[in-house]
Amino acid sequence: MALEALLAKIPYVAWHDIAVVEESPGVVRLSLCGREEIANYVGILHAGAMYTLAETAAGCVANNVIAGNVAFVLLRDAQSRYTRRADGEVTATATIVATNAAVAEAEFAEHSRADIAVDVDVTDSGGETVFAGTFNYALRPVKP
Repeated sequence: MALEALLAKIPYVAWHDIAVVEESPGVVRLSLCGREEIANYVGILHAGAMYTLAETAAGCVANNVIAGNVAFVLLRDAQSRYTRRADGEVTATATIVATNAAVAEAEFAEHSRADIAVDVDVTDSGGETVFAGTFNYALRPVKP
């Protein structure tokens, strides 16, 4: 399933109107345009909207670790740091280290479960980091 179609199937994510910028092995880049509905009380991008963007990008990368739609991802925990306020469009870049993905893939093949960490950097339109985080996922088998 194309990434755009997957995101459209998740009502909460679809409401945010997140756009796919790039999808390649180990990398997903998504963007979010600031608008009144996702602003906080002072008119800048709500921290929750930024977190949603970051976690969505991270989840997409983690979801791509195991091919064939035989696994799904569950967020175990996350570390996040908001580094500056954001206004306008922001872009989340989620990445997995290739060797970590290979280890998770092998572990899933052997035990039908694995864990994977995904790093995310969210930048504003000027390229400044506004959020940095690591999302830790459990990869679990899809039940038939």
